[in-house]
Amino acid sequence: MMANACVFSVDANIPDVEITQRGLKIPGVPQSNLVGDTSVSSSFTYSSSNTAWAKSMNSRVYVHHVEVTAGGGLTNLDFIKDVHLTMSDSGNSENSAEILSYDRSDGAPSSSVIDASMPKPIDITLLWSAAATVIELQMAGRLPEQDWSVDVTLKLGGEITYKF
Repeated sequence: MMANACVFSVDANIPDVEITQRGLKIPGVPQSNLVGDTSVSSSFTYSSSNTAWAKSMNSRVYVHHVEVTAGGGLTNLDFIKDVHLTMSDSGNSENSAEILSYDRSDGAPSSSVIDASMPKPIDITLLWSAAATVIELQMAGRLPEQDWSVDVTLKLGGEITYKF
């Protein structure tokens, strides 16, 4: 006699999840008016406790939009010429991806936000499900002399499959 087996599965698309790192400190560049264009970087880490939903449900995670917003009294980010954002697995330096490569166009309007949509969502499933994911922001231009800050927002989407 054969027992009836029942498999239940749930598939869901998660269209929009925002992850924001507020007040990311960026070091100032002393005498930047004399030095000219320079580059600085700053990073932050998400641990598995921040990203458990990506691990536990056979999920796929995609970045589809990044925003960098002026903070700490800055009125605009017009001095920024280019921005690069990368993600890496802190336990495996070979597992990394460039998420954003932004070049400010000449004559771009003044703005306190660098707003970049990905032409195609970037699959970050392996990076996001790592024990610790390091997100590094590198910016170049004629940077402020004093320390400053930005907010970094990653807009994610995904697919979750759960079977039991």
